[in-house]
Amino acid sequence: MRLLRRFPQGLVGQAALVLLLAVVLESLGSSILHGRADIAAGRGDQVRLLAEQLVAFDAVMAQTPSEKRAERVAALSAPGVQARWTPIPPIPDEAPSALLEHFEAKMERWRPALAGRELRLSASGAGLPFSPHRLMVALQSVDGDWLTLSTRLAPSPWAAAASGLGSAVILLGGVLLASLLMLRSIGSPLRALTQAADRVGAGESVTVTEEGAGDLRRVAKAFNAMQARIARLTEARTQALAAVSHDLRTPLARMRLRAGDIENAPARAAMESDIDEMSAMLGSVLSYLKGDEPEEPRRMDLAAMAMTVVDDAVDLGRTATYRGPDHLVLTARPVSLKRALSNLVNNALIHAGTARVTLEADAGEAVLAVEDHGPGIPEEERVHVLQPFHRLDRARARNTPGLGLGLSIVNEIVRREGGTLTLTNRARGAGLRAEIRIPLSA
Repeated sequence: MRLLRRFPQGLVGQAALVLLLAVVLESLGSSILHGRADIAAGRGDQVRLLAEQLVAFDAVMAQTPSEKRAERVAALSAPGVQARWTPIPPIPDEAPSALLEHFEAKMERWRPALAGRELRLSASGAGLPFSPHRLMVALQSVDGDWLTLSTRLAPSPWAAAASGLGSAVILLGGVLLASLLMLRSIGSPLRALTQAADRVGAGESVTVTEEGAGDLRRVAKAFNAMQARIARLTEARTQALAAVSHDLRTPLARMRLRAGDIENAPARAAMESDIDEMSAMLGSVLSYLKGDEPEEPRRMDLAAMAMTVVDDAVDLGRTATYRGPDHLVLTARPVSLKRALSNLVNNALIHAGTARVTLEADAGEAVLAVEDHGPGIPEEERVHVLQPFHRLDRARARNTPGLGLGLSIVNEIVRREGGTLTLTNRARGAGLRAEIRIPLSA
């Protein structure tokens, strides 16, 4: 698995790697497979030429005085073929290999004058794949001296493949350059679409540039159209709810006025409490369904905001405390984040009567937590309470105010900031801990 992680993970990198391997394998394969036939034919021609030269040199030496034969042979040597005249054979009398026996049989077949003569063959460098191969042939003359010819054979397939790597590198560079330019035109719109999808998921409105290949332009066009439809649906839903909310607030206001005429103080207080709860419910639903807010991220002091929320609760006669630094600056949407923290503090005050807010910086993140001494949340319910309109059974039994939107709104706000919301029960049933983590570098 670690080896796989070293390979490129992006589209451009993987496609370039595939093309690289394809070009290398094609170059090596063609050099070896196609080169074998050329090499075999070339070696055959070399052996035939060597046999002809051997017969010709032997005829010349037969007409040359013995004392001048060595000098005459040296004069007949050419750059491709070296000739020597020696009294003793330069090649030991050993059993030749199958390749040398094949060469010897061909030489005797092509030049019958060599048949029946003492002929010895030797090849150097045959055991090394990339070394040059030299073929040496020694023919004994009628007076016992030896005529030796030496030439270089055509290279082996591996040597041919190695020599062809230079052209393969040039070909590879051209193919990679062309492929990278092509893949860039594909990968760039895809990256832009991915970034746009992330930003839209975070609550922003993004228009993707319709560029690239036809399929990519159609995808970008469909994405923009989808985003526009979602925006229209959200706006229509929000406007409808705002209209309903406005229509409901009018009779609520009349009910509040009429409640003031009730002489029974307990009944009047109960009715006013119900009216306040209904107004809060309408505001909560409207705030949730509005979803995205036009607020832009900016530099803010999270510590100052947390202390303000705690002070507001204390001013209302509630029990709330703050522990943390005096200043902790980050980039976020201050109004939304304050709303999220206020929801968590209000939940703690409603369900437990107390709220303790703590703030610290940990591993490049701001950790903002709200703890209480209430009953906590069962583990199986922690996922569900983040869903809109979900309330715990015991909250219903206690007739706790609210529609179950507080944690849903908090989770959406934190997610928009690139952070996470985690709900955990404190040790030994000592209450709930709601922890928000937001990157400081955002």
